[in-house]
Amino acid sequence: MVNRIWFFMIFLGIISFVIKGNGQELMSAITESAQRSTELLIALLGIMAFWSGVMRICEKSGIIDVIGRILSLPLRFIFPGLYQRSRTAFFNIMMNITSNMFGLSNAATPFGLKAMEELQKINPNKDTASSYMITFLIINSASIQFIPSTVISIRAAMGSKNPSDIVAPTIITSIIALIIGLVLDKIIDGRFNKISNVKLTNNSRSQEIK
Repeated sequence: MVNRIWFFMIFLGIISFVIKGNGQELMSAITESAQRSTELLIALLGIMAFWSGVMRICEKSGIIDVIGRILSLPLRFIFPGLYQRSRTAFFNIMMNITSNMFGLSNAATPFGLKAMEELQKINPNKDTASSYMITFLIINSASIQFIPSTVISIRAAMGSKNPSDIVAPTIITSIIALIIGLVLDKIIDGRFNKISNVKLTNNSRSQEIK
């Protein structure tokens, strides 16, 4: 569906240029855009390779493992009872969040998939996402990233004088988004559990009457 929308938009743009008699400008725009895209790609490759190397050094030196252990304390509060129910799921969640913080998305993805697989094993309703799953998805959606290497790379490639000045605002906004997401998650989850408990109580009472 998305591919059809893009094709329709491009087709309308080309027809519009041809009708207005701007065929030469169209070809110039296509050539210029392709050239800029190639230049941006080459610039990004070098910068991304540098940051990936830095992150890999952090991973091999054990810095990420240390941060993961520090994170285990707040994660036990965010995921109450999970450590006792499935240490494998808890470990994979911890490593996924830690890897995302350092921009190691390639390393974070396997941990995230494994975490979801383990959470599904302890999920009583196999056709419905559990509270643990929903909380984990919220954390991934509003993930805190200490070094947004992709954004820094794009800003540097586009000629920004201070490409890394996005770091502090990114950390602040992601922390705020994460806090809001977790608070809303706990509020909604608490209300949902109350409704579920009321339904279970009513069902048990109706069965006793029968």
